[in-house]
Amino acid sequence: MRMNLKSTEKRPKVKRGIPWLNLLLFLVTVGTTLGAGYLQSLSLVRLGVLESAWHGAIAFCLGILGIVGSHEMGHKLMANRRGIDASFPYFIPAPTFIGTFGAVIRMRSRPRDRNSLFDVGAAGPIAGILVAIPVTILGLVWSSPVPIESAKGIALSEPLLFQWLGDWLVRLPSESVLLLHPLAFAGWVGMLITMLNLMPVGMLDGGHISRALFGGRRLFRLAFFELSLPRVISLIGVLVTAILGYWLMALLMLFFGVRGHPGPVDDAVPLSNGRKILAVGLLCLLIICATPLRATFLR
Repeated sequence: MRMNLKSTEKRPKVKRGIPWLNLLLFLVTVGTTLGAGYLQSLSLVRLGVLESAWHGAIAFCLGILGIVGSHEMGHKLMANRRGIDASFPYFIPAPTFIGTFGAVIRMRSRPRDRNSLFDVGAAGPIAGILVAIPVTILGLVWSSPVPIESAKGIALSEPLLFQWLGDWLVRLPSESVLLLHPLAFAGWVGMLITMLNLMPVGMLDGGHISRALFGGRRLFRLAFFELSLPRVISLIGVLVTAILGYWLMALLMLFFGVRGHPGPVDDAVPLSNGRKILAVGLLCLLIICATPLRATFLR
């Protein structure tokens, strides 16, 4: 005789509340990026190439948050797909000329294997650049050529990708320069963010990719000091960042990035051939987004 008994024990409900801190930081970052875009737009209004500073402010805010947000949500969605517990993005507001220091997510669990680690690391830069390119194109279309003698501001170095898009879209008259619309500047910043994140250092996106690609191969160990291949690659990434002129970022990378990468739970599963090919593509993306820190003042 079989008896079916219904259990009276209640299962604990998982509470999924609103991530208030994430939301608050996002709203504050909206304010700081609006302010940065507004200040960038004032000179364009004075020159008569922009009707309202608020138009430029809103365009810059939407552009930069779209790029940063898609970058971090690329990580988040891929982490969810690979069974990794990850937070929503924490945006970082900052009173700077771009209004933010970007955003981060927090992974509460380790990737299952090297393929999962690679996927999470690669998803952010890919998602971010897919938004940065159309943002840059639209921003360049809205930008205005002016005679060199009437131009005032700062001329920044351009990554190869930005130069290619500019050569394709804009035909500058002789003895003139292009005054970037704030949305085009947001695209420039997006390429800079992509470059810095792809540096193969520590827990940056490039560090995840490098760790998944080369594993935790140990070169030698002497007393309490261990030198592994990922650590050597991280030091090279820090050096390249410094050579490009980003000394503060290089110091932060050196402090946080050379401690080593924890790696995935299962380090024995090799990286797939398709992901190795994609790693070469991501290296090319780093190169065409490389932006030396060099500025020239136009008077």
